[in-house]
Amino acid sequence: MDKVTPLLEAPILEAKNITRRFGGVVAVSDVSLTVGKGRIVGLIGPNGSGKSTMVNLVTGELKPDLGEFRFNGEVITGEPSYKRARAGMARSFQMLRLFHSLSVEENLLLAHHIRMKSSLIDTVTLRRRAIEEEQAVRARARELLAWFDLEKFAPHPVSALSIGQQRMVELARGMMSEPTLFVLDEPAAGLSPPNVDRLITLIRRMRDEFGMSILLVEHVMRVVRDLCDEVVVLDSGVKIAEGLPEAVVKDPVVVEAYIGSGWKRRAQA
Repeated sequence: MDKVTPLLEAPILEAKNITRRFGGVVAVSDVSLTVGKGRIVGLIGPNGSGKSTMVNLVTGELKPDLGEFRFNGEVITGEPSYKRARAGMARSFQMLRLFHSLSVEENLLLAHHIRMKSSLIDTVTLRRRAIEEEQAVRARARELLAWFDLEKFAPHPVSALSIGQQRMVELARGMMSEPTLFVLDEPAAGLSPPNVDRLITLIRRMRDEFGMSILLVEHVMRVVRDLCDEVVVLDSGVKIAEGLPEAVVKDPVVVEAYIGSGWKRRAQA
């Protein structure tokens, strides 16, 4: 009897031969990467390497000039960011984008708005399904705040929290939409070493307990080494390396790309 080879599970995200130009500048050139389901994939590179452009292309803030994106097997190349969010993609930002005049809980409630099933008329007229949905969303927000040890800050303005706490609020807000892929853009930026340790633990739990896949853009190499299953390295918009974290950070081509950009300091961080 012939042996049947099992089919490999399709990745949650596929980026194929992505190119993006700004005038005469090629910010991303023929870059391909995949994020497997339940995997954490790192995207690293020196300043100006094209990481931010690539993230904006993945999440739909920008459209590629060439190439194709697939999410859960469906082509999403031309889809705007809000449709990608509805399909199960969330992101955080290097520069915090919280609503500072609102409370911590209100920041989370707003994040779920894109998935609300009740219509505006249902909400205004206080129909039962709208009330039940709002109660369920509030319960979900409280659960996540407790998960991030933020429940006591729920009624406080988010501006009253420390940078580290605000980073946790942003992660909780992203999880409100129950994403299957979470794109994290330098989540360790501005964090103290103890908070970096806590961040590593939380991101690992996000993957293990919620089953989400993660595309992680990060400069703190300790975070990359401790969390990532695979790492993709960009330099001047070109993919120069891909593989296991420990092998990638020792790759002579990668080391050369980082020389003069604080590579030794970051590699030891």
